[in-house]
Amino acid sequence: MENSKTKKILREEAKLYRKNLSEEEMLGMSQEIIKHLKEMEAFQTADEILVYVSLPGEVDTRRLIVELLDKGKAGVFCPVTLGDEMEFYGISSFAELKEGNFHVLEPTSEPEKQFIPVPEKKYCIILPGLMFDLSGNRLGYGKGYYDKFLAKLNGNIQMTRIALSYSAMVKEQIPFEETDKPAQFIVTETGVIHCN
Repeated sequence: MENSKTKKILREEAKLYRKNLSEEEMLGMSQEIIKHLKEMEAFQTADEILVYVSLPGEVDTRRLIVELLDKGKAGVFCPVTLGDEMEFYGISSFAELKEGNFHVLEPTSEPEKQFIPVPEKKYCIILPGLMFDLSGNRLGYGKGYYDKFLAKLNGNIQMTRIALSYSAMVKEQIPFEETDKPAQFIVTETGVIHCN
């Protein structure tokens, strides 16, 4: 079966799985996932963190963002979609986020707040997704924003790619493209998977 057809079926499976979860189940799993994430060395030692703002059904990152800002973590960046591209912009308060494309809360795209990576710093990007496999391949919503963003980074940039997922949505293998940028780690409610 061709990739696009398989991906469509897998997306439907993932959406159905999320739809059948109760609020309590989602919240409980999200809390466990975030707890495991915060224990990771790559997360703890990152100078700047790039993190998506969760939509209903996704692993909840909103509390994490608020916590990072409350603790005065330098460099919290959230994505803004601009046409076919995506860039990250720094925020200092959750209240700065406003509804943008796809009903996602986004920061304002002020040039002075744009994420500009440098080789001297360590970065961590938190990846959303509908489904993942043990090699770190990610099934997103089909727009390719994250793959395009990651493809622009120079090889000398230290960017650890960490995906957040419910364990039931991590499969042995899912279809992927050569241009896909796999996650190095997948964090689920049961622990951290080091992708092979």
